[in-house]
Amino acid sequence: MSQSHKEPIDCPHCHARGEFELWDSVNVDLDPELRDKIFNDELFLWQCPNCRNEVFIPFGSLYHDMKNKFMLFFSFEEPERGKYDPLEIPQPLGLEDGYTIRSVYGLINFKEKIAILENGLNDVVIERMKYIISHISYPEISEKRYDLRFGGLNAKEEDSMHESIVFFYLDEEKEEKMILTLPMDNYYEHKLAVKLDPRFNVERGVCVDQEWIANQMKKSAP
Repeated sequence: MSQSHKEPIDCPHCHARGEFELWDSVNVDLDPELRDKIFNDELFLWQCPNCRNEVFIPFGSLYHDMKNKFMLFFSFEEPERGKYDPLEIPQPLGLEDGYTIRSVYGLINFKEKIAILENGLNDVVIERMKYIISHISYPEISEKRYDLRFGGLNAKEEDSMHESIVFFYLDEEKEEKMILTLPMDNYYEHKLAVKLDPRFNVERGVCVDQEWIANQMKKSAP
């Protein structure tokens, strides 16, 4: 079940006192509306009952998706150290085999990680694809320090037998959203590479992002 508690808050505009509901954990199978409130930022917005101004209040939470079998320990801020250390997670969580458990930092990364795992994709594979695309296939992406993001899956077209996978980034010079569409065969090739390479074995609760992938790529290949 989802759990929340209320904290007192003073409005920074009119200084009226109110309460804000912070969600310690979110179970989107039992409370699916909370998932939408994350994606439209409503979960982190408080409206002053006096002046009606809205205030954005960042807080961390545990996100649980039982249907898609993943659990995310989310925080807005990265820790000063140990970002890529595995979490000490108590064993009696009662989770089924095959659960993906990650730490995630930053709201954009949080939303992207949810989208990846909701689509039944391996997030290590997706991050490896993003690394190869932005450093080898299209090196200008990394050279200009653009963020390559997962954009979803395209359904099969009438003249195609396969789905495709979409990535995007914002070209700040052109002020244009650039779309990259790749066949799903590309995803499965990366998935096989990840399966065969022990550098990409992930311990429970580790943060898997581009920096983690870069660190693993720097290690000697087996």
